[in-house]
Amino acid sequence: MENQINQLSLVIPCKNDEKTLIKKIPYLIDFCKNYIKNFEILIILNGGDETSTLELSNFIENHNIQNIELITINTVGKGAAVKMGLNSAKYNNILISDADFSVGIDHILKFLDEKGDFLGDFVVGSRKMKTSNISKTPFSRIITGFVYTALVKSLLGISVSDTQCGFKVINIQNFKTCKDFTKEGFSYDVELFFLAKQEEIKVMEIPVDYIHDEKSNVSISSDTITMAKDLLIILWEYRIRKLLKR
Repeated sequence: MENQINQLSLVIPCKNDEKTLIKKIPYLIDFCKNYIKNFEILIILNGGDETSTLELSNFIENHNIQNIELITINTVGKGAAVKMGLNSAKYNNILISDADFSVGIDHILKFLDEKGDFLGDFVVGSRKMKTSNISKTPFSRIITGFVYTALVKSLLGISVSDTQCGFKVINIQNFKTCKDFTKEGFSYDVELFFLAKQEEIKVMEIPVDYIHDEKSNVSISSDTITMAKDLLIILWEYRIRKLLKR
C-alpha cells in the first residue's frame, strides 16, 4: 500500500470470545503488517472463563505471535475494558473493535484520506447510513436499536445515526477527554459521544458492512433496559457538572 497508516493501537474487549479471536488473529496480523507501519493489538480480558483465556494465551505463545498483549482486569463490562485499552495504548490513534469483528478490520481503510491520515479525531462506523449493509440482524434488535437511537438524540442531543457500532477510531491526543467516561457497561459509547460534543470534537460517520454475530454478549431485554436507565443518569450527571462549573 502506498500510504500506510503510520501507527495504530487496536483495542479489543473480550469476554469469552477467545475461540472467535483465535480464528481472527492470523488475518488481523496479516492485515496490520500490510497496512500499518507500527501497530499493537491489546486484548482486554474481563469477566470471562479462565480456561478460555488460557486457550487464547497458549495459542498466541505457541504460534509466536508478536504485537499482541493480553490484559486481564477484574471489572466486568465493555466500557471498563475499553477504558483500560485507552489507558494502556502506546499510540495516539486507537481503533476500538468488537472481538467478533462484525465490522471487518479492512473497513479502517475507509476511515483514511488520500494521504493515509484519518479523516478526523473521532471516526466511527455506522450501520444506519444509506450505503451501510447489515446481515443476519434480528428484527427485534433493529427495532430496539431504532428506539435507543431516538432516545439518545432527544435526551442528549447527539445527532449521530449509530452510537453503538463497535468500530471506532479515536485520536487520544486531540480528543483529550475520551478517557473520562464513567459507565463500565455498553452505555460507555453514548457517554463518549457526549464528551465529544462537549469538547466540540467533530464526529465523522462512515457507512460499514455489518454481519451480526448470533453469539453476541448483548441481552436485548436486560442490557437495553440498563442502557436506557444510563441515558438518564448521564444526562443528570453532566447537568450537575455543568451547574457546578458556574
